[in-house]
Amino acid sequence: MQIIPVIDIKAGRAVLAKQGNRQNYPPLSTPLCASSQLDDVINAYLGLYSFTQIYIADLDALMGTGDNQSLIDSAVNQYPQLDFMVDCGAFKTHSSAANYKSIIGTESVNQKTLQSIKQQTNNFILSLDFCALNKTMGDPVLYNSPSLWPQHIIIMNLSLVGKNSGPDLLKLKHYCCTYPDYNFIAAGGIRHKQDLVQLKKIGIQQALVASALHKGTLSTTDIKQLFT
Repeated sequence: MQIIPVIDIKAGRAVLAKQGNRQNYPPLSTPLCASSQLDDVINAYLGLYSFTQIYIADLDALMGTGDNQSLIDSAVNQYPQLDFMVDCGAFKTHSSAANYKSIIGTESVNQKTLQSIKQQTNNFILSLDFCALNKTMGDPVLYNSPSLWPQHIIIMNLSLVGKNSGPDLLKLKHYCCTYPDYNFIAAGGIRHKQDLVQLKKIGIQQALVASALHKGTLSTTDIKQLFT
């Protein structure tokens, strides 16, 4: 099981995400990291464990209120040992940065645009976004069209982010069983080691995690045991 730490950025600062209410996310300040500066959050994660991947969501870009691309690009260059998965609401090739991979979320793309991107490249990650347990964000056809998918797909349930209620095991199991040739990445609701053990049992090998790391309910010891 591979854990991928998450950082949400708004107005140049890392913020604390909860249930998709992006306009009201407060600046990050947690037991793990008291600072909302991007490099401080990355260093706090690396102090916890030698992670190899970081997920970043540019909330301003996703909401259409600006972007934090220069800040993200600076981090990509500052940490060449890390692979960055970046969701900014649009496909960006960033061919000059080998450690940058674009995430395309269904909340930000339609079928025609996704078809066009897929014809050009398979080097992106698709995020199937849900705003509730079974409520899709975007064109419903994208959620059951494997011909449009890349190899790696995030199952993102925004209603579970920061809620401390556990991941959507039924949905994740459905995708793993129905489309076994794809790598599904769990996102939303992960509380502790046992949640990750359950995810691993249904076929999930990667998970996006933030709250459990910041609260300390997922420790360095837990992470080491999960990686073995």
